[in-house]
Amino acid sequence: MAVVMAILICSSASAETLRGDQLLIMLDDESSSGVQANVNRCRAMGYIQGLLDSYTVFSTRDPSLKVFCMPEQGVSSAQARILIVKWLKEHPERLHEQARLLVFHALAEAFPCKKSTAGDKDGQSEQIVVPRQN
Repeated sequence: MAVVMAILICSSASAETLRGDQLLIMLDDESSSGVQANVNRCRAMGYIQGLLDSYTVFSTRDPSLKVFCMPEQGVSSAQARILIVKWLKEHPERLHEQARLLVFHALAEAFPCKKSTAGDKDGQSEQIVVPRQN
């Protein structure tokens, strides 16, 4: 019975749209106890990993959907967490927006895609526009 209740609670919680302020608290919670802070961090990292997995599937099928390009060697969960927390703290005016969009903004800023044209010898990054949700 407890397992069923936990599944129902988690399912209904995940159905809500996560905002940037909520994600920041989950990733950078210093006020909760050690266990609760770890649970929050794990939930947030699971959310981010789900976004990245979905992004990988869709951008592999349609490269025009790429908004950021991870380094070839990848990025650790700890590094992704640090980058996202830093971006969220630097953009408090955006924390009311959907967390998924803010994660993509943070990663697009940290890992811009390189131009792939043959004449691109200087390695300049392409300007990538991530749609803003109002």
